[in-house]
Amino acid sequence: MDDSKQDPRKLTLGHLLAKVSRLVGGRMRMKLEGIGLRHAHGMILSYLWQKDGIAQNALAKALHITPPTATNTLQRMERDGWIERRRDATDQRVVRVYLTGKADALRAEALATFRELDRELAAVLTDSERSILMVSLLKVHHHLSQSIEASDLSCLRQGNSRDREDKGKEKR
Repeated sequence: MDDSKQDPRKLTLGHLLAKVSRLVGGRMRMKLEGIGLRHAHGMILSYLWQKDGIAQNALAKALHITPPTATNTLQRMERDGWIERRRDATDQRVVRVYLTGKADALRAEALATFRELDRELAAVLTDSERSILMVSLLKVHHHLSQSIEASDLSCLRQGNSRDREDKGKEKR
């Protein structure tokens, strides 16, 4: 069945939210490509403009992407001159991500692109609808973020208990 012909009013909330997210992502991708950025690069740069020098693993967690995905994307961004990665001065295990002059030079244009898309999305809503949507999405975001964090902690606990079990078996 052609998914584009499906009546959006008949979708579940999660499915509709996923479809809208893909549409917004596609629109953002198109706008960012117009200024020479890939979508993922724009999202990473946007975060780094707020927290330059963040640890690579913290960046991956903040953007809800896997560490290998972050590594691959950051390697391409480093190759293209957008960022540089350096070991932390006090903990060599930590890799920090820093913006380059090239990324700084594009900041105003990229932020204008983000604002332009925001205006486009907001234009189809009344002020009241926009406010309700923001509050609702923030609630969903908070709930899902908490669920992910709880799941991560549960996996860590399970992994640690398995490690202890394995070590116990090795001693026998």
